[in-house]
Amino acid sequence: MKNLFLTILFLTSTLLFIAQPNTWIKMTDYTGNAVSAASAFIVGNTAYLCGGYDGSSYKVSLHRYNQPFDVWEKITDFPAMPRNKAVSFAIGGKAYYGTGQGLLQYSQDFWKFDTVTLTWTQIADITGAPRNGACGVSTNGKGYVGLGQSSTGLLNDWWEYNPTTNTWASKPNFIGTARKQASAFVATGKCYVTCGNDGGYKNDTYAFDPLLNTWTSKASFAGTPRYDATSFVIGNSGFVGLGYDNTLAYKNDVWQYNAYTNVWAQMTDFAGTAREGAIAFVLNNEAYVGLGYDNLFKNDIWKYTPNIGVGINESIVINNIQNVYPNPAKEIITVLLKENTPNSTLKIINMQGLVLLEQQITDNVQKINISDLAQGAYYITVSNGQHFNTSKRFIKID
Repeated sequence: MKNLFLTILFLTSTLLFIAQPNTWIKMTDYTGNAVSAASAFIVGNTAYLCGGYDGSSYKVSLHRYNQPFDVWEKITDFPAMPRNKAVSFAIGGKAYYGTGQGLLQYSQDFWKFDTVTLTWTQIADITGAPRNGACGVSTNGKGYVGLGQSSTGLLNDWWEYNPTTNTWASKPNFIGTARKQASAFVATGKCYVTCGNDGGYKNDTYAFDPLLNTWTSKASFAGTPRYDATSFVIGNSGFVGLGYDNTLAYKNDVWQYNAYTNVWAQMTDFAGTAREGAIAFVLNNEAYVGLGYDNLFKNDIWKYTPNIGVGINESIVINNIQNVYPNPAKEIITVLLKENTPNSTLKIINMQGLVLLEQQITDNVQKINISDLAQGAYYITVSNGQHFNTSKRFIKID
């Protein structure tokens, strides 16, 4: 009996430390100064945080985060102008950091950081105008930087950096209005840009396809129009939240974007105070968000665990679902697959990303009882762990 009691106590205690889906928990505070508009980047399985502004001075400090021990460590300072509102991205085990605001209001210098030797090397300046408040991301071995504020006004240009040749190439201009302090993320190999400040508050969203060299309009961010929000990616789902909005308020809401279905869904609010100018990074499919400004400069860090299914291997996408009918439906829907999909699982997922029903696929015609589902919109997915398939959404009616 005593051993049974101890086992139950151990399991109960263990469960307390397992993060539940779509929740936030407080982590160790950042040990540098409380700052806003710093930059964060990931190289390998380590996060780095550089720069920022603490209300009295711009920063050059660089810290790295040890996830297993929840510890921040100060390492090599950035060797050039202290700054905030810079951009950063990582390619091939190196980090790239540049532009921003400091003693010069607008800058165009760029630097490469080697995480093995802990050394900084200056690289080619961005060819476009000196700027702050730009967007920066990387995909397919290239970096992409654009938008922001320059001495001549707001920008809508878009530049591609090739680390092999150390050169910048002009790409098609952003098709939204010129703006600063927008949010950017990469999903399904495309660069997404949303929100920002063009003299007003924005929530429109666009995607740049590096292979097609084109921009396309996407579903508008579903929260209030805002700027200085933060963004991160888990799997192929983008997340955007916090910021300063058109009600003249700091925000703490967080929204998930499904790049396959082009739909935004609201997640659990950020558990810290509402703020703008926060940083975000992702390690092992969990997001870390913190710092920023809420009328005070912040140094707190919070960890977000997404819903089950976010972050699965979605690298290969095959649309193997031929039809779902009837749609709308009350009780039974039929899912018709283009071909038999062995060793696969069919799931029904709600708009918040929660898996509500799951069953193994036995043939290419699946009949599903949905009578217990609440009225609303849902998605059907099929996955075998290597291939991810998604249909258009279906509607459950009463």
